[in-house]
Amino acid sequence: MWQEIIYPVAFVLLVLLPAPLLGNYLYRVFEDKSRWLAPLERATLACCGTDGREQDWKSYALSLLAFNGAGFGLLFLILLAQGLLPLNPQQLPGLNWQLAFNTAVSFMTNTNWQAYSGEASLSYFSQMVGLTTQNFVSAATGAAVAIALFRGIARQQTTHLGNFWQDLVRFCLYVLLPMALILALLLVWQGVPQSLSAYLPFHGLEGQEQLLPLGPAASQIAIKQLGSNGGGFFGINSAHPFENPTALSNWLEMVALLTLAAAMVCTLGRYVKDLAHSRAILIAMTIMLVLGLCLAIGQELKPDPALAHLTSEAGNWEGKESRFGPVLSSIWEVATTAASNGSVNAMHDSFAPLAGMVAMINMLLGEVVFGGVGAGIYGMMLFVLLTVFLCGLMVGRTPTYLGKRLGITEMKWVVASMLVMPVGVLVIGGITLLMPNSATVIGHDGPHGLSRLIYAYASAAGNNGSAFAGFAAADSWQCIAIGLAMLLGRFGYIIPVLAIAGQLARAPRQERSEGDFPVSGPLFITLLIVTVLLMGGLSFLPVLALGPVAEHLSLLGGAF
Repeated sequence: MWQEIIYPVAFVLLVLLPAPLLGNYLYRVFEDKSRWLAPLERATLACCGTDGREQDWKSYALSLLAFNGAGFGLLFLILLAQGLLPLNPQQLPGLNWQLAFNTAVSFMTNTNWQAYSGEASLSYFSQMVGLTTQNFVSAATGAAVAIALFRGIARQQTTHLGNFWQDLVRFCLYVLLPMALILALLLVWQGVPQSLSAYLPFHGLEGQEQLLPLGPAASQIAIKQLGSNGGGFFGINSAHPFENPTALSNWLEMVALLTLAAAMVCTLGRYVKDLAHSRAILIAMTIMLVLGLCLAIGQELKPDPALAHLTSEAGNWEGKESRFGPVLSSIWEVATTAASNGSVNAMHDSFAPLAGMVAMINMLLGEVVFGGVGAGIYGMMLFVLLTVFLCGLMVGRTPTYLGKRLGITEMKWVVASMLVMPVGVLVIGGITLLMPNSATVIGHDGPHGLSRLIYAYASAAGNNGSAFAGFAAADSWQCIAIGLAMLLGRFGYIIPVLAIAGQLARAPRQERSEGDFPVSGPLFITLLIVTVLLMGGLSFLPVLALGPVAEHLSLLGGAF
């Protein structure tokens, strides 16, 4: 099949080619070199009550936490009081407090985990004012943290990392709003609804009366992809024909979910004045993405071993939309879990065990294979610092990164961040297995049930948001536990990253010497990939062996 080669190559090129140009634009936006919306920016900042003075890392973090806390509180109240609010033509009631807590945490942390079906549970007001607002500002929060880290690396002997409110507003105004507007118009052109009308009644083929769900979908779908959010307006996300009606809409959404994440890597190069270094990181991410694509596509082009004797059809079509098929579904699966996006155009629970494992690994590594907007590059930078530190120790030199010495304080924060995923997945997720209703929650008593559990908590702690079907996400305990995992996965990285940025900004810059570990070239790329894979492998290899690997072997055994 020519598609299995052309489609992945085209996808990777469409993501990478605009990255340098867009990355340069992001640099200009954050460094106040692009002013085409200056009056609107000034008015917005005036409403925020900020004077634009630069902050140290603690003030930056406090502003971020206060803003996100207020966003959580407002969204929580909107979801509880939904039945009393306008733009609710279907008269949908408010959510219970556990589900409202889970949903508010989910969208505030850029996870967009959904323990509900959008068209059956949320009003237009909740979708537009509550969720879509958080889609913008949660993505902007991640970008602001990444920019603060870039400034910390680039600057010396200062405590200033920029102003959180200014960074947040600039990313929303100059980047997300215009790009989302263009993409939303393209999606409307392709047939995605954008309406405030009530659901339309119609008669099905067998005469039964049904409701055709509508709503302001295109505007939310555009920002869900661009902002690495992923939450669907409809329950089955981008597998729904109203969210993703055509082949062109599929490509637009699929490319959009990685575009800004790739561009942020190039922005790093502009800040540190070392484009070769940012290219090396981009290459490392791309290699890991391509490895995942090869494994997932290879697995999905094989028939299910249990059904191979019943059909000659090539590929695993279970859970796939026939308009996309196994190849495009596999590309989306790998991209959405690499991007911390979480949107789906096929049911991940139906993927072959090893293809599903690719999605799990992307999340378990901390969403650093491109990752979310900002979150992906600052997560990868933690691995970069760890790689440089370990290589420096191996050759008996003081570890130095771009002229900055890496001390014990920075590495303590790096190590602390490396505990986020193991605690979020193995500890919080493991508690579910001790609950008396664990079999009901995971819905399967074999390796696939364990895979569902791993996937759910990897998705939560990795701030991804996708899931295997069959997991009882709306269970009251799961709403709370997964909400805690999402909070840990978001702020368990943000606080260390900002602390490291503050430490690096205060440090003086030294002249580079020939003995410094090179941060570009094949050696650095190889060691960075090895470090990322080893950290994930050492933590999660045993549980992956008991889940998707065991399921794969059992299917092979049953086929012979």
